[in-house]
Amino acid sequence: VTKVEDKDWVLHVQQSWKPIVLPPFVLRFPWHTDDDVQEALAKGSSSSEQNKSKVGADTTENPSLVELELQGGIAFGTGEHPTTQLCLEFVRDVVQPSMLIMDYGAGSGVLGMAACKLDSSVRAIGVDIDVDAVHIANANAEINKVNMKNYLSDLVQTTNDDESTSILLKAYSSKQGEKAQTLPEIYNGPIYDACVANILAAPLVALAPTLAQLLRPGAQLGLSGIMSSQSDMILDSYAQYFEDLRIEKELGGWVLIVGVRKA
Repeated sequence: VTKVEDKDWVLHVQQSWKPIVLPPFVLRFPWHTDDDVQEALAKGSSSSEQNKSKVGADTTENPSLVELELQGGIAFGTGEHPTTQLCLEFVRDVVQPSMLIMDYGAGSGVLGMAACKLDSSVRAIGVDIDVDAVHIANANAEINKVNMKNYLSDLVQTTNDDESTSILLKAYSSKQGEKAQTLPEIYNGPIYDACVANILAAPLVALAPTLAQLLRPGAQLGLSGIMSSQSDMILDSYAQYFEDLRIEKELGGWVLIVGVRKA
């Protein structure tokens, strides 16, 4: 029998995470120093000529960098997974001044916050089925000083899909015994200029009409959490509501699917 040190192993693992550079975004955690960030930037610049001018410059003084601080917690969305990276690229490409963005399945809130950080006039609303994730995302939004508010999804919005229902029943209660506000009616309609949803393929199929009714005509949609082999089921489910629907990019066996809301 090997004696194991008594310590917070979750925290120990989290603190081994390095800052993540996904141009123009730099994702850092509370324990990262500015030197840690500069080291990550230098490492990234060695493989990208474009980043050379960024090395050695404080992110607060370099307008080409967009820094986000995330809490190490239970909410999904740290930037390491290919689907988060794909969605960050979508956000980077579609955000325009004064947009209202829906981050559906917000997790840590990283995607909505990234949109807000790109332009101070952008507002974001996040929705998640996990009470704790809602609280973490709102805390992250406050730390990053962005105009984003996160809410709990309504169970009525789901279908009888077994995978979706199982996920919901496990998540629709706080591990800390807390409560969260559900999405208000004023934010539950076709008012959004873009929606990004990084979830799983089966729930995304069930959510097709829900996401469609949140977007105004001409609004941009970005979906991930989808394996390459699952692309057709997503394309088929969203074709009724969106045009120019296509696989935009593939990364590590995962895809980003984009489309434009039909009039």
